[in-house]
Amino acid sequence: MEEDMNASELLMHVTEENQTRKILEILNECKDLEEAKERVKSLLNK
Repeated sequence: MEEDMNASELLMHVTEENQTRKILEILNECKDLEEAKERVKSLLNK
């Protein structure tokens, strides 16, 4: 049971890191804050 919990926690951590990387990439690609906000919002709607 504990191994499953650790695997779940690891998966959650990796998922959060990947989401943060996506957001940082969007921020670097956008010309302004409004464009960045729209693109990040679109991630939430997927």
